[in-house]
Amino acid sequence: MLQTVIISRLPLLSGSADLVLLVLLAWSLQSKVKYSWLWALIGGLMVSYVSAMPDFTPLIGYVVVVIMARLIQRRIWQVPILAMFVGTVIGTFFTHFLDIIVLFIAGQSVPFQDSIAYITLPSAFLNLLLALPVYVIMTDLAKMVYPQEVEV
Repeated sequence: MLQTVIISRLPLLSGSADLVLLVLLAWSLQSKVKYSWLWALIGGLMVSYVSAMPDFTPLIGYVVVVIMARLIQRRIWQVPILAMFVGTVIGTFFTHFLDIIVLFIAGQSVPFQDSIAYITLPSAFLNLLLALPVYVIMTDLAKMVYPQEVEV
């Protein structure tokens, strides 16, 4: 709801932040989370339902981003906020390139340079601005959902 009602109404040029992508990415980078791919499926289906993109394009993008985040989390496990920033940039570019490719296959004329300059780069900037607050919120949520076990 936040993505559809609030975040999409705050564009920079023609780009807007992708809150669902950021939440999925931040949740996937939590070490105790096991089933982040399930949330990627749920989020992708919900965004596919409300999006004007051809069927299941957001679903594919989000699942790939979550898989990428889990791989990054295994490699950069000591600095997870760095993984969040790297994943945000890579995830934004991947999902936007996937959208451009799907629209091209569907027969829509999408000027590549304009879409990068006016949509992808501003979206990546907005996603980077929101990455830290989303990561902090999801880290706190993960600590509540998966509390540390105390030895007696």
